[in-house]
Amino acid sequence: MQKFTSQLVLGVLLTFTAQSVFAKSDMGQGRLFLGSTQADPKELNTELTTQGIKNVELNNKFGVEITFPTFEYLNLGLRYTYNLISNDEETPDPNTDYLAKATQSSFLGVARVPFYKNDFVHLDVFAGIGVNNLSYSIKTASQDGKLEQSTIPTYAAGASASFGFKKYFVFFEGGYESNLAKDLKTSGNINANVTKIDLTGSYFVIGLMFDGIPIFKM
Repeated sequence: MQKFTSQLVLGVLLTFTAQSVFAKSDMGQGRLFLGSTQADPKELNTELTTQGIKNVELNNKFGVEITFPTFEYLNLGLRYTYNLISNDEETPDPNTDYLAKATQSSFLGVARVPFYKNDFVHLDVFAGIGVNNLSYSIKTASQDGKLEQSTIPTYAAGASASFGFKKYFVFFEGGYESNLAKDLKTSGNINANVTKIDLTGSYFVIGLMFDGIPIFKM
């Protein structure tokens, strides 16, 4: 919890600093989104199959992003994403409560290049780089423990299309993200079969976009 709080404070400070130093105005762009990444962590899924738990196919996510116009064709800002995986037994048994669960918090510095914009449609491409953390827990008849990593390099790239009117839009975004956790720290009763958790893959999100909003103006 302390590491997450530190990351959150750092992210907020970086956003305020970037806005005050680089932004052309305080009229920012805000996004709220949810979606998922298609993932196939082979080591983890092999272990889950052995334990009778459903395989991981999707890394579900929701988050928020704030960017500011820094140059004429470049917006810079910060994205925070919370990821959640929760898999129960392949064959449910009322006498057991076996479960595998993973959570992540991710901070990305984001650069967006808007290449088309009018009152009704916005199109852009983007790239981002940052860090995230991972907490994975499993509970079965033979295991009850955790795997954790707090400094996982990550990056993402893709494109988005927004449809609405003037300041208020619904947007769709697709891309690819790198998300590989290694050097995992163990706790509790957990075997050594999983040495890495690779949640890298293509993702799709949908959300609300607010353009030209005075985010920091009181």
